[in-house]
Amino acid sequence: MKRIVASALLCCIFVSGTLAACKSKSKEKINVMLVDGAPLLSMTYMMSEEFAGIDGYDISFTMTNDSDALVAAMLNQEPDFAIAPINIAAMMNNNGSGYRLAAVTIWGIMHIVSDQDVTMLEDLKGETIVAFGRSGTPGITLRSILRQNNIDFAEPDSANFTPDPDKVSIIYLTAASDVRDAIATGMEIGGKSVNFGILAEPVATAITGFANNAGRPGFTARINLQTAWARNNNGEIYPQAALIFHERLLSGNADFVDEFIAIAGQSSTYANDNPVKAGDLAVSLGSVAIPNGAVVGNAFSAGRLPMDFTNAADAKQAVNSYLQAFFEENANLIGGKMPSGSFYYAKE
Repeated sequence: MKRIVASALLCCIFVSGTLAACKSKSKEKINVMLVDGAPLLSMTYMMSEEFAGIDGYDISFTMTNDSDALVAAMLNQEPDFAIAPINIAAMMNNNGSGYRLAAVTIWGIMHIVSDQDVTMLEDLKGETIVAFGRSGTPGITLRSILRQNNIDFAEPDSANFTPDPDKVSIIYLTAASDVRDAIATGMEIGGKSVNFGILAEPVATAITGFANNAGRPGFTARINLQTAWARNNNGEIYPQAALIFHERLLSGNADFVDEFIAIAGQSSTYANDNPVKAGDLAVSLGSVAIPNGAVVGNAFSAGRLPMDFTNAADAKQAVNSYLQAFFEENANLIGGKMPSGSFYYAKE
């Protein structure tokens, strides 16, 4: 994990890629946690020297490459704010951990990447897709979309199998980096080299250069799962990640919660308006998921990295629709039940 501190009075500045901190008067400490990648992009402004902070608060950011570490920290109720997958946000509310939804920050950014000329889900029959996160956003979204389009799929538990020509075969690897590496190395699964994978932006855009450098040209984002989801859900896109906060902050700090949410919205707008700069800033903050700002700019230009900051009340219908897919697959993935109305925070 990489810990980054944003001083409330701009007395902390970046020096040679590190953070130099200075002493300040006693302020209330606020911990924010997020995962590298798109969640980091949405908060780069608040993590930069351009952010003047919030009077009276010492805000620190913890970035991790491990989503399990994020979940473990939230189970311990450590972060005051976090950007988490939407199903994890619901789980943390349902299991009594005390987190509430402030806003959806990142909408659907999952894509099927390939070196094959495919444009429709039906083109995937007989093919094998490598994915990650069987019980998370990638796996649930892919399987739900296939079901919605009446496309059968199989989930072999070994790489040694014979693909069914009438089904989509899905092989799950441990992490997104494993999917990336399987593509670059041409890992043999189901009797042939990997030609299809599920990746999130901005890695879905970065795979083109990564695969080219590994001698496997032609890989790019081919099928946008957000578009596929909307086609079968009344035009609604799916919410992928959200800003959540611990409800303890509402006791004596409600105004701060509202101010933080508002500034987080401004940070998201900053990334949308300055994607290349936000990407380069993410790299300077220690990102390993983002190679450079140009990749982020390309993903934004292609419309594949939507960061439409939407307050919880306005996102409620889309969130409920998406969580329903998790609930129907395995209710435990969202804490055993659909979240109550109190999950959705609204400024009073």
